[in-house]
Amino acid sequence: MRDNKQGRRQRILIIDDNPTNITAVGMSLSRDYEIIVATSGVQAFDTISKQLPDLILLDVVMPGMDGLQICKRIKANEKSAQIPVIFITAHDDEEKVVDCFSVGAVDYIRKPLCEVELVARISTHLTLQRQIDELAKQNQALEKLAQELKIESAERKKADAKVNTLVRHEAQKWDGSNLIGRSPAMLALHDDINRLQQIDKTSVLVLGESGSGKELVARAIHFGGPRSKKPFIAVNCSAIPRELADATFFGNVKGAYTGAVSDRKGHFVEADGGTLFLDEIGDMPLELQAKLLRVLEDGVVTPVGGNQSKKVDVRVVCATNVNIHQKVSQQQFRQDLYFRLASYVVNVPALRDRQEDLALLVTHFIHLFSQEMGQAPVSINEEAMQILTAHHFPGNVRELKNLIEFALIRSNQQIITPAQLQIMQFQDIDVNLQHSGKTPEHTPSFVTRRKDEDVILAYLNSHDQITNMECQKLIDVNHDRASYLLRKLHKEGKIIKQGQRRWSYYCLSNHSET
Repeated sequence: MRDNKQGRRQRILIIDDNPTNITAVGMSLSRDYEIIVATSGVQAFDTISKQLPDLILLDVVMPGMDGLQICKRIKANEKSAQIPVIFITAHDDEEKVVDCFSVGAVDYIRKPLCEVELVARISTHLTLQRQIDELAKQNQALEKLAQELKIESAERKKADAKVNTLVRHEAQKWDGSNLIGRSPAMLALHDDINRLQQIDKTSVLVLGESGSGKELVARAIHFGGPRSKKPFIAVNCSAIPRELADATFFGNVKGAYTGAVSDRKGHFVEADGGTLFLDEIGDMPLELQAKLLRVLEDGVVTPVGGNQSKKVDVRVVCATNVNIHQKVSQQQFRQDLYFRLASYVVNVPALRDRQEDLALLVTHFIHLFSQEMGQAPVSINEEAMQILTAHHFPGNVRELKNLIEFALIRSNQQIITPAQLQIMQFQDIDVNLQHSGKTPEHTPSFVTRRKDEDVILAYLNSHDQITNMECQKLIDVNHDRASYLLRKLHKEGKIIKQGQRRWSYYCLSNHSET
């Protein structure tokens, strides 16, 4: 028995003036479908007005109004226009077949009828029509959702003005797409950011998985608040060599240690009046934690090798993707420093915990990268979206961004399909490992490669500059890979370029004023 999704049997209307044909077709189909009959066009229109069929079998040659005329009227009626019509015809000439399709038929079957063919074609077209109906309803739901979002956006416009402004102006440079979303978790995040923008000094701890957008949250707090015109200094704590940590944070005087060829400000002085963002704070060495706590308590820094202290006004925003509470309980992170840093805790949701934002992010990245590539945006088909929806995204929004960029390049300006999605499977890595403090034994090589940028920045923390040749030797890559990484860091504003062509070299951007 063939049922539709309302639970009733699917209904087929047979329009034919020949009782013998009606009986033969009806007997073939009555086991699986509800059969209704009309022997003329007038009777057919009356039947359709009372109970819409799911499919119509229509004889071409009929007295009075023939099948072509009946089909035209059925398709002209908004109520019945979407019902699939299959013609039954004894004609075999091409012109008559073309006429059938020109008036709106989806198929035709020649007499004498073959029962197997008849049943197969009816099943196929009913399935296609059901899929079309479902797609139409999904589109209606999306249109309704878009309208609701428009209304919601208008209602929240005043409260979120500062955050929205930041997202618009900083999105491309600082991956503002991480703040795109209408899920409850993202709306709560926006509310947290809005509150923190109104407060000048409160320290903030941002928790979230790698790739979820913790740095953007820190930038949103800074650029939307009263410190927006002052520096925002971002520091990756895990990339700083232990022996240079003091000088990196607090500065040094010339000659304080081997390699200290000039005075250096340090990150706290560089961030004076603004915000110091300490990423991966959970990896900070214990000995440095004690010195950081002292500076946070009294706001005074003394450069390595110097005796002149400086008072600084710095708001500290920290972030980590490790289980910081576990670190505290294991005495790997100072409890007093934790309470000093975590005056306000912000949780950034993982992408898998806000699935309703996935379609918005995909659309955003398609438009973003299409614009960068100088091409018109393409669409993504339903099957590809289903694959993305089923993926748990251990790399969060950063992973999605890379997926879409790769897919756009590979699609060659065509619709994105599953064939263009290169989803890496991390069978050896549990997504919860990053919260347990454990290190996976087997890590895919390309994940390690992503650390190259941190190695370059760490090198520049202890050296004044780096060339392409030095970069190649440092991370064991070829000229093209080194050029790509240096250009990427330069585009992100993390390093600055000096010189031209073969004489060019790069320096840390936050050292350009020293």
